[in-house]
Amino acid sequence: MFTPPRIDEPELLDEHDAPRPEMERSLRDLRFINRWLGGIRIYRRVIRLLLGDRKSATVLEIGAGTADLLDALPRDFKTIALDFNLNHLLYLRDRSRAMRVVGDATRLPFRNDSVDVVTSAHFFHHFSPDENVNILTDAMRVARAGVAINDTRRHYAPLLFMRLMGALHLVGRITAYDGPASVRRGYTVREALAIGQRVPAMKRRAVHLVPFRFGLLLWK
Repeated sequence: MFTPPRIDEPELLDEHDAPRPEMERSLRDLRFINRWLGGIRIYRRVIRLLLGDRKSATVLEIGAGTADLLDALPRDFKTIALDFNLNHLLYLRDRSRAMRVVGDATRLPFRNDSVDVVTSAHFFHHFSPDENVNILTDAMRVARAGVAINDTRRHYAPLLFMRLMGALHLVGRITAYDGPASVRRGYTVREALAIGQRVPAMKRRAVHLVPFRFGLLLWK
């Protein structure tokens, strides 16, 4: 009842030819959402759910953008940011301690068991179920402990919220389009778990997160 049908449509920030001022505004919007609307808190929580009380780990984030979520982790964590768009990785890089790698999340340029955990945030929705199975399977190859992802749940509430943000001009043009598009491309918790069940793992768990997010955890 409260879940719109999934519509897979491209997002403007994914394009390499987006005008630089608009691209940078969208990256700032994402950083604002992470800092003030729960993104950092949720990112830390899913990592804790996977790793428990570990005080240090090597974390690889795929689709990392400006790496602001990695920079919110404790300093004892070694962090690696992977993104296919060099411009996203270069933006505000002087404020970040994360190692940056340009690469394809579907073919990770890392050896087996080379990091403790692979993460992603607001990245899962960009791909079809079959593509996500392939991405998660390769992430499990690279990870020693497992994979911890989170994304927005497909629901009318976040869809209306993102449309309101755009209508009030609280975000830039790209985010005003991409925000609702990303919600429509998203998955429910049940759908995410069904994808996770197709990935080789010792244990799987999907969790509801507030506000209107989900986490998918895969243990090796």
